[in-house]
Amino acid sequence: MRIEDLVVELSKDPFNPELNFKCALEYNRINQTASAVSFYLRTAEYGDEVKDKEIIYMSLLKMALCFEDQTDRQHTVINCWRQALIVDPHRPEAYFLMSQHYERQKSWQEAYMWAEMGLRNLASDLPEYVGYPGIFALEFEKAVAGYWIGRYEECISLFKNLLASDIPETYKESVKGNLRILNVAF
Repeated sequence: MRIEDLVVELSKDPFNPELNFKCALEYNRINQTASAVSFYLRTAEYGDEVKDKEIIYMSLLKMALCFEDQTDRQHTVINCWRQALIVDPHRPEAYFLMSQHYERQKSWQEAYMWAEMGLRNLASDLPEYVGYPGIFALEFEKAVAGYWIGRYEECISLFKNLLASDIPETYKESVKGNLRILNVAF
């Protein structure tokens, strides 16, 4: 549906979280992230946390993706992830994003903890991409962080399991590189 049509429809039902989400996705698709954020926020505010939990969760994670590329917005991004976890602590996506963030910060214990929590909260895929490539990414984060906190055997085991799995080539190459650094044959 075109953005013009969505806006007309939304004018008839402005508090409808699904229509707000559709508008947000469309604005996001045409790279108008400020407008997209506005509609993601409206979705999260107007949604019922029981009836619309999934769409609220996705809105918060999509909003974080909009802010990630902006300078000095990391605190806002983290808050979006935290709000998503409040809405639904039984999904893996926000846990992965937190783990990945702490891995980049070299906060290994936090990265490991968030990956472990994500692996304990696996769920079916969301209808929209929110920055989470799949369970293998959580396992990768756990392996990398595990190495740095002294969980070497677990790290090697996770890397070997990942190498034997059907994962994207970029992850496979990273796993191989990490195993080479660890002097582990594969």
